[in-house]
Amino acid sequence: MSAGPAAPVEFAALTLGGELGRGGQGSVHRVCNKRINESAADGGWEVVYKEYAPAVLPQVDAGALAAAVALPGRLTGEQARWLCEKTSWPAAVVRRGGQTCGFLMRAVPDRFHFTLRTLAAGNQGSPRLATLEYLLNDDAYVAGIGLTVTDRDRLLLLADLATTLDRLHRFGVAVGDLSPKNLLFTLAPRPECFLIDCDAARTDRATVLPQAETPDWQVPAGEERATPHSDTYKLALLAVRLFARDQSTTDPAALAAIVPALGALARASLRTDPAARPTPAAWAEQLASASGSLKPGRGPKAAGGTKPGGAAKPKPPTGPAALRPRVNSGGGPAGSAAGNAGAGSTAAGVGKVLAAVAAVVAVLLFVTHRDDSHPADAKAAADSHPLTLSHPPRPAGSSYRIPQPDPTVSSTRPRTPTPTPTPTPSPSPSPTDPVATAGVGDCFYDTGTSGHADLTPATCTAGTFKVVRINEGSTDLDGCANVPGNDESVSSKRYSRVLCLSYQSSGGDSYHARQGDCVFGPSGTGPWSVLSCRTGAFKVLAVYRGTSDHSKCDNWPHYNQWRTVSGPKGADLDVLQCLSMVFPDDAGYATVRECLLKSGSTFTNVGSCDRSNVYVTGRTSTPNYPTFCGQDGSTYWRSNEFPDLGYTVCWRWR
Repeated sequence: MSAGPAAPVEFAALTLGGELGRGGQGSVHRVCNKRINESAADGGWEVVYKEYAPAVLPQVDAGALAAAVALPGRLTGEQARWLCEKTSWPAAVVRRGGQTCGFLMRAVPDRFHFTLRTLAAGNQGSPRLATLEYLLNDDAYVAGIGLTVTDRDRLLLLADLATTLDRLHRFGVAVGDLSPKNLLFTLAPRPECFLIDCDAARTDRATVLPQAETPDWQVPAGEERATPHSDTYKLALLAVRLFARDQSTTDPAALAAIVPALGALARASLRTDPAARPTPAAWAEQLASASGSLKPGRGPKAAGGTKPGGAAKPKPPTGPAALRPRVNSGGGPAGSAAGNAGAGSTAAGVGKVLAAVAAVVAVLLFVTHRDDSHPADAKAAADSHPLTLSHPPRPAGSSYRIPQPDPTVSSTRPRTPTPTPTPTPSPSPSPTDPVATAGVGDCFYDTGTSGHADLTPATCTAGTFKVVRINEGSTDLDGCANVPGNDESVSSKRYSRVLCLSYQSSGGDSYHARQGDCVFGPSGTGPWSVLSCRTGAFKVLAVYRGTSDHSKCDNWPHYNQWRTVSGPKGADLDVLQCLSMVFPDDAGYATVRECLLKSGSTFTNVGSCDRSNVYVTGRTSTPNYPTFCGQDGSTYWRSNEFPDLGYTVCWRWR
């Protein structure tokens, strides 16, 4: 049995049912003679086919679509199954006459549909996709169409989405056009989201069609689309708007009224500097904590004494069925056929598009005919192709030659990445040219200006620049932009060569730590290192350049340490890192009255008191202090290097 991606399917082999929708990109159809993952215990899933419109086909990157289809085969079995359950991932390429014309995908699971209640008594419409657009309206409207959604439900939906984004980013996937029209939700058996229109996602920086965005859900002007940073920006917009019950606001006041820390997280995520935004993992952590503080079935009182999410169900509207899941979903050609079909401003138009997308889609690992004698085992196939993520090895040190500065050398900070040109022949190196004779691992002092380098060879100590990559046949300084640890690029026009240089900070290699990395070092002075995120290390919550104002860290969830790391050529290149200690389990950040699930000696915040079995009754910064807890149970942890971060937490069975 092949463990690779599903083989391309010929269009002539498909038996199509009715058309489900038509939009700017093409059309979506039922498929009657194929199923996804047919050998699974549940019998697999129904299939739909998306065919690109003739006008769109010239823009389709067939290689990017094939790479997206191949993604599940690079994952472990558990990861691939998760991808199937959470997204409508492209499952198999469809070809007509040898040319890509569309792809197959799983039909949307039943739990992500709902029956909209109309205003005529007893008149129930057909099941339709439960898009998050419906929840961007006031509570009276939401209740009037038959939905009961509390503030706690909204927090758990956002937490599930944040967790999904975090995991997709680890797979090399950025959603891009993240908006409520591409997000489905369910509240049973638990609140969760489901992503559709996944052919619009960016996989390993490749995209099937040119990136477009839903109106009112765009990233700031000039920002690159479809990146993890842009996904975070749109996650923050969704959080703000879900609690404001508004389709276009950017004011986090309503969210902050629920949990102030979430308002601060939203403000940080809506910054115009992409690198300064929190990660989806930070959102997931804070949302899970916040949802645990709300009782199931109702929400907290907002300013003015009203309950924005947990009030008694309002009466339905009294006019014609007022369908208002609009999120300006008619803009841009990049939405799927089902997602865009008929989306407009009138109730009839909205009803048409929602009916059209009722069976669009999720993902497969393999596609088989109903009469195949050898059905594919998707999980086993995926298990044989685990996804591995690695970083380039750090260069080993090498000896240096004795060069002198070349007047043709120039220097600049990296800007936008561009492809490295094909190397061209260059003159033999001069023994006095540092750029021409340098090797990877060599180190230099740069005593020049920001626009003109003056390199002097040196041993690789603090304050030097190490060569981490050499681009031959080029003078493009931007070619170093994506090199890990790159801080400066230097070129020689004479020898058509670029050196990518990494600053060796006295603060250690933690100078190059990014948000989400973990670091550790002595509590006093001394270098810190980047290391795995194990207990006792610090997770980097945020990185700020050119400032020592550690008050910037105050609003980050679970922040408990700050650190500045010196950079090259002045304090404007120093970095401030906001850090969070990695505790053994969730007791480390638990607060009094917080619910936890105790399993053995491990405490986990599962986001729900109903699913927890203990609650916190006390907390002290003194480790191993059980008498503080009296008759209650206790758990503790201490750090020899950072003793002030130790604790004893008291707990009691619920």
